[in-house]
Amino acid sequence: MLQTLIKKLALCFVGIMIIVTCASCKAGTPYYIKEYLKDLADKTGIGVSENYLDDLNNWNVIEEDDLLLLDKRMNYAFLNKTISKLIDSDNLHVEQKDTKYINREDSLSIIDKAVKQLNNRLYPIHYEYIYKEEVNDDNEIGSIVLIDDKYQRLVSNKEDDYIYEDVEFEDVFSYLDLSGTFEIDFNEAEIIPYGEQIGQTAYVNNKYKLLSNKTNVFNVQGFRISYSVNTSGLNVHVSKEVNNLNTFLDLSINNVKPTFKWTYKENDLKNCFFDVKFNSTVELGVSDGKYGNYYLDLKNVDSSNIKSIFESSIKKVSKEVDASIPICKIKVPIPEIPTATLNLDLLIKLYASGKAQLVLYNKHELGFETKDGNIRYINDLDKKFDSNIQASAKAGLGANVSLHTAGFDLADVEVDGGLKAKVGTTIHLYDEDGNQNSYNSDSPYSIASSLSTQSDDVKVCGDLSFHWFMDLLINTSKTKMNKLGFSKTFTILDDDNQVFGNLHHIENGHFVDSCTRKKRNKIKTMDKVKSDKIVLDSYAEVLKINETYQIIIKDLPEGYTDNDLLYSSKNNEIASVYGMTITAHKPGAVQIEVKTKDNKYLSVVNILVSTG
Repeated sequence: MLQTLIKKLALCFVGIMIIVTCASCKAGTPYYIKEYLKDLADKTGIGVSENYLDDLNNWNVIEEDDLLLLDKRMNYAFLNKTISKLIDSDNLHVEQKDTKYINREDSLSIIDKAVKQLNNRLYPIHYEYIYKEEVNDDNEIGSIVLIDDKYQRLVSNKEDDYIYEDVEFEDVFSYLDLSGTFEIDFNEAEIIPYGEQIGQTAYVNNKYKLLSNKTNVFNVQGFRISYSVNTSGLNVHVSKEVNNLNTFLDLSINNVKPTFKWTYKENDLKNCFFDVKFNSTVELGVSDGKYGNYYLDLKNVDSSNIKSIFESSIKKVSKEVDASIPICKIKVPIPEIPTATLNLDLLIKLYASGKAQLVLYNKHELGFETKDGNIRYINDLDKKFDSNIQASAKAGLGANVSLHTAGFDLADVEVDGGLKAKVGTTIHLYDEDGNQNSYNSDSPYSIASSLSTQSDDVKVCGDLSFHWFMDLLINTSKTKMNKLGFSKTFTILDDDNQVFGNLHHIENGHFVDSCTRKKRNKIKTMDKVKSDKIVLDSYAEVLKINETYQIIIKDLPEGYTDNDLLYSSKNNEIASVYGMTITAHKPGAVQIEVKTKDNKYLSVVNILVSTG
């Protein structure tokens, strides 16, 4: 009887646990107010200090009493209250579901909508100046005049030799009110290149034709730089050839749309808003030159000497390219506001140590807002990329956008961001007994891999680390906002933002799960075969839609000819192969297999079909 009762109680307990578990699964992981406030501070850019709760309190999104609720579950009432305060709307109503509690996914969705409303403001073009001192040009000592878009004070006029000095912002303006939303017309812009001007030339890029037949050309740090403009943007081409490495970088900036609201009165900055939206494309390419002239013949070289010969030969063709290149300054008059301009400074950063191609397509939104002496940053980045990486490389864009009037920079935002790939090279050496000796090399993987294809005793692997990087600087030292204490630097993306995860292993130009270079059986004989694999000219290519690529066979195992090979695509919708010709159809990645009819030997060409 007792055992029966115990069994019934046990079954009841199990049933209750199942019900509780199911209810918990249905409700999802509990989401607490403290977690919500952290998400709110991060998503809105309000969390600019180490204590995001203080930041939210200073921004009047939460109150002191709300700090007592941190360990409570997140609910719709609290969401309504905080979002209403955030966007200054008493009429906001968030649609509530069956339960009073809200999960993280739904909360983030509502926060995103609020942030869009917060950031996507539009202002009419408006200006008003009230000067602290009367501005005149009567040539009296102490008078302030506007010379070349800059205010200066006359300090001497002896013998009609006028000497002026710079004045402070406070010496000129007692009231200044600016606002506006407009899209930059680059045809109206003044472009000042940072380099020695060569002249004008007709230039056609090997990737696409620039929109202007007249392209300005200048030199910076040994790089040839050319640019052309159209109504919506600027196209820049940078190139340099070093030791058979032809490095180029193409930059396109377009659809630049600033929004600003600045009110300054009697030494007091009222609430300020500065936001800039623009699109950019950055393409870095490095061709690997004539590496075929440097193939190593290691067949009769003792294994103890291979390493030194290999490294010294690579140094003949390996040359790193690493530079930060200032491109130009762009000054755009702001419609209907006298003496006011929007200034855009462009800088590109590139690094390459071998064969690589990076194409970045980014939509940027950068800026900041001040409210009652507090600051929040605006950052929204829609990032995409295509790549073919066989070497360490970095493509980055630096841009500073400033609001300028009468010789003073009022506010600015500066971004330094892009994509960085690091490929570690491992070289495996085999002796005549099949024993393996491996070491890490500073040589670019693409060069080491190419140079090793003619030797059975040298195998090369790569490990790829691939990540985004971005720093955002609000109000640099040249601005009035900086002097008022409204400046901050944020690291938005760093090494933790890996594109593919921490490491991906590369062999023969394509990814494998792990290294396959193990100790092997003794293979050296008096009648050694010329190759133990199908050797291709290239194992990875980037193609555009409808572009074709011809597979080139460089070597085959003993006893095989080209007629013994079969070609097939893993996905014909992305790219197909007919004979030795690959044709790209739609964006994506696909492997093209090249194998012998008896299935003993196989090589793979990795094809990336670009969206560009």
